[in-house]
Amino acid sequence: MTMATFLKLIFLAFSLSACIGISPNDSALIEAGVMPKGQHVMPPRAFKEFCARNPEECAIPNTVSLKRALEATDYQVRGLVIPAEEEGDFWQARQTTGPGDCEDYALTFRQLLRRKFPAYSAAFRLATAYTEDGQYHAVLSIETNLGTVICDIRYPSCAPWTSFPYSWRMREVAGADHWEYFHGAQTATITAATEQSGRR
Repeated sequence: MTMATFLKLIFLAFSLSACIGISPNDSALIEAGVMPKGQHVMPPRAFKEFCARNPEECAIPNTVSLKRALEATDYQVRGLVIPAEEEGDFWQARQTTGPGDCEDYALTFRQLLRRKFPAYSAAFRLATAYTEDGQYHAVLSIETNLGTVICDIRYPSCAPWTSFPYSWRMREVAGADHWEYFHGAQTATITAATEQSGRR
């Protein structure tokens, strides 16, 4: 199976699954485009601490076979991460149900996808941004053959990166000791669709 074929299967599975909530007729993902590359910067300190505690979560798995088809990952994650404000900056991928914030949601989502699709784990990366009201925020970005898709605890479904009203800041570089930094030019505009999407 080629990577293009596999990523197309991911896209189709997302379109049909409860985690995405996007109908097959939605053309937005096709028009998403790929997030631009940024300059190399050091990752957030709390992420480095997470990697030190969980080295297997920050390396690219060398498994080349696909274990099983994509399941309702978002449903699983929302069953593990109960949205809650956290004090401090402790990032974790939840193994059991409990409180968590945006980083915990993104890390848990990333962990589950990497387990399901080990050969393509580099496509699942953390990204940080500033929200429309200036709050620092983290999401999961997913590279597909149709562009970059974002899964975000604040929204009920994954969607193209351009549909989020964020000023993008940094993104993980899979398997590397640096992240990439954006210069603030990738700020999406709030649209009627995002205003009505039910963000948390």
